Order: sequence, then structure tokens, then C-alpha cells
Amino acid sequence: SFAGTAGQTVALQVAGQTTVPADRLTYYTVYRPDGAVLNSMTAGSNGTSANTLNLPNLPTTGTYTVYVDPNQGETLSTQLTLATGVTGGQVANGASGSFATNIPQQSVYLTFTATAGQNLGLGLSDLVTPNATGYAYLTVNKPDGTTLGGQYCYASNNGCQTNLINLESGTYSVVITPPYDGDRTMSFKSTLSTDVTGTLVADKVQT
Repeated sequence: SFAGTAGQTVALQVAGQTTVPADRLTYYTVYRPDGAVLNSMTAGSNGTSANTLNLPNLPTTGTYTVYVDPNQGETLSTQLTLATGVTGGQVANGASGSFATNIPQQSVYLTFTATAGQNLGLGLSDLVTPNATGYAYLTVNKPDGTTLGGQYCYASNNGCQTNLINLESGTYSVVITPPYDGDRTMSFKSTLSTDVTGTLVADKVQT
């Protein structure tokens, strides 16, 4: 079990898992303080790899329970680590934020606030994904939790950017997930900026 506070973000890492008989699955379930299921995952028995269950924005303060259920009655040896979440807030035209994940498969969670009708650009730069050829993925969610859009981000391109047009008022959430190959970790800078706008007049140069 672990103690959590409302709004906190953590990540549960499973590493070094082995089973007897070998090559069996194990189920990991995290329960809220009220006993309801918060999230779950299934991990294989390859002791050289790690699996991570991201737990963003914990719903309430209290004691959370992790239930480990070996499949088909096998015996199990495993290591669990509770890692601090990687989070941050972005301000339009403010300083860039620097972020790095601490364990494999950990996601980064950002937020920003927009006003009605605002146009913004969100960019990731200096993206590093050690030993990976795949992409990190950026998802932007609306204030109501539905998905606004997403973007593939490659270290070979230094990152990615997405334009957010005619936004509604409220707080948006951004999730960046690491590649599923290589070390499955990442580091990057994130920048939020307002679009430059203007009115064109016929036969007149605008700068």
C-alpha cells in the first residue's frame, strides 16, 4: 500500500519479475481508499524488463492498495517501486519547461489554461529518447477530458509541435508518453506560445 494525496501523480514500476513455472503472467491492481479499482495492468515474467503503471491526478487523499495476483497459482518474485510523477504547468509566452522521466514507460503530465478563442502553439524541443527508434506521443485533452489532438514526436526531428486553434476557455491537460523501444525514457523542453496574428490589406506588405 501507499499513501496518496488528491491531485498527486505517481507511477508504479514492476521490475525483476520471475515466476515458477516460468513465463506466466501476473496481474497488478491499484485500489482507491474507498475500495474501488483505480487502474490495473498485466506484466510478463521476463526479469530483464520493467512495466510501469502511470497513476496521474489521484482522486482522493488516503491509503491506496496494490494487489498482486499471480496467474494460475504460480509462485512469484518481483520488485515494486513507487516513483514521483513528472508534472508541470505551462504559461503562454513564458519560460520553457524542462522535463525528464525517472523510470521506463513513465509519462509526463502538463497543464495550461486558455481563454475562449485563443490560438496557441505547443512545442517539444531537445527531445532525447535513449536507444529508441520509435516516437514519443503528445496528446492534448480539452477541459472536459475529451481529446483535442495528438502528435508524433521523434528525437531525430528534435521533437514536435502542434497548433491549437480557437480554443475554449478552461484548463487543458497534456500527456507525453515515451517510445515503446529503447530505454523507454525521455527528456525534453516544452514551450507554449501565442500565435502571431494580423490583418492583410490588398496590395500592402505586412510584417
